[in-house]
Amino acid sequence: MTKLVQICASANDLFGLDGDGVVYQYNFNTNTWMTLGHGRSDRRDSSLTEGQAAGAEPTSRSAAPPGRA
Repeated sequence: MTKLVQICASANDLFGLDGDGVVYQYNFNTNTWMTLGHGRSDRRDSSLTEGQAAGAEPTSRSAAPPGRA
């Protein structure tokens, strides 16, 4: 197991981050760490659609409530 440099916990989850940026989640059923991410080699904008800049507002929005524009 690699050394974790940061951890985050909630009531039901435990996550860790190593020095290379790889994210792990602890599996309480098997008492093991599972890899969630592959580190800094991942493209930060891989989930962005073509032409959408990082930090830009999403292009789809829900409809306004009745009587509101």
